[in-house]
Amino acid sequence: MSPGIQDTIVAVSSPTGRSLHAIIKISGHEAIRCTKDIFVPAFPIDLEAIPTYTSVGGNIQIKEEGIEIPVVLYVMKQPYSYTKEDVVEIHTPGSSLIVEMLLNSIVSMGIRTKRNIRLSQPGEFTRRAFLHGRIDLTQAEATMRIIRAQTDSELKVAIEQLTGDLSQRVKQVQDDAVSLCSYIEAAIDFSDQDIELISAGEIMGRLEVIKNNISQLLIQPETGKVSREGIDTVLYGKPNVGKSSLINALLGKKRVLVSEIAGTTRDIVSDTLEIGGIRFKLMDTAGMDDTKEIVTSRAIEKTQSTLKKAQIILLVFDFNADIGGQLRKMKLDGLTGNVIVVINKCDLSKSSYFPELPAELKKYHLIHTSAMTGEGLERLKEILVESVLGGQINLSSSPTIFNVRQRDALQRSLRSIQQTMESVKNNESYEFIALDLRTAIDALGEIVGEVTTEDILDKIFSEFCIGK
Repeated sequence: MSPGIQDTIVAVSSPTGRSLHAIIKISGHEAIRCTKDIFVPAFPIDLEAIPTYTSVGGNIQIKEEGIEIPVVLYVMKQPYSYTKEDVVEIHTPGSSLIVEMLLNSIVSMGIRTKRNIRLSQPGEFTRRAFLHGRIDLTQAEATMRIIRAQTDSELKVAIEQLTGDLSQRVKQVQDDAVSLCSYIEAAIDFSDQDIELISAGEIMGRLEVIKNNISQLLIQPETGKVSREGIDTVLYGKPNVGKSSLINALLGKKRVLVSEIAGTTRDIVSDTLEIGGIRFKLMDTAGMDDTKEIVTSRAIEKTQSTLKKAQIILLVFDFNADIGGQLRKMKLDGLTGNVIVVINKCDLSKSSYFPELPAELKKYHLIHTSAMTGEGLERLKEILVESVLGGQINLSSSPTIFNVRQRDALQRSLRSIQQTMESVKNNESYEFIALDLRTAIDALGEIVGEVTTEDILDKIFSEFCIGK
């Protein structure tokens, strides 16, 4: 339990500066008793006997100054308050002088009566709400985001996070991992009895689901989801480099017309590819050439417009033609998406020699593929997913739902799940598999505060305002 958690704390919880109204909040075992000592109700009433959520008007006597201050008290009894402790809110005129006198009187009275009443630390009210189980750590951090929100979208997302929806989604993934781990650990206990409680195949299948769910959480932008169509992924290159064939091969179906005649594609053709729970909207564009044909020119204009909006751009080249020559025919100015260089038609080459890339392309991811044989397609899919999970894709102009601490925990949990899957593939013992899975579970627990340290809590709540 945190030091000082038994103390009764007091702080101003309304903004500083001039106002018609100010609020002083008291929370702890002595909250009602210490208020009772200085409060004179407008009509006879016992603060300790009244039900929770009761408001009472009256005056607070400042004996040191010989004055009475008109106030309204809002009494919330444990466990029905924000902190799950007895809480009294003192609503008073917003004069900074009055507020200071009230604070001094409450703290001084606490010292005289030895009731352990003190000024709160930054974020201590929210910290107590977390420690007493009123909210989880994700919701606590959402409280800070609400306080600091400067736009409607920031406020909207912070409120959604405060409702606990995000926590529930993380908790569901963690519960799935805990359930799987319990089966694996039970299988370890019965390993000497020749009883197979869960097979390696079933473990792998359930790990794949968990991995996909974590991946979905990692790609959530501020709106809470990527567009229904998926991440805009444009294939761009000279005519007849195999863009249409490549899309068909990735999709595993004939979605796009394929022809040996160069320049068959005259418009943007799209379809959706889903990899590990992440959706990519693949768009086949008109090939770039020098023709002045009106229809072709308009198609190329549309291609350029699509490229400017693309989140991922696959620059597709024919392995069997001069790559530098192909590059000179392409307009690469102003590309803002994440670029991947795809050298296609490798199956048609009679040589295993890979020519050196032009300098302009060396800064990008490179993959050699064959739409005909399937060479490199799995690796291309992996690079697409890595681009998203590695934060290389601008999913939204707004900040992400998860803060840095939460995203780091998610990424560590994903790496641990991937390591667990490797352990299963390598036929390692269930003890090692369970150990890797436990690491992922603990990382997920850090997000909602099930696994945490005092240092993490100190860092999070120190950034709050005093009185929150």
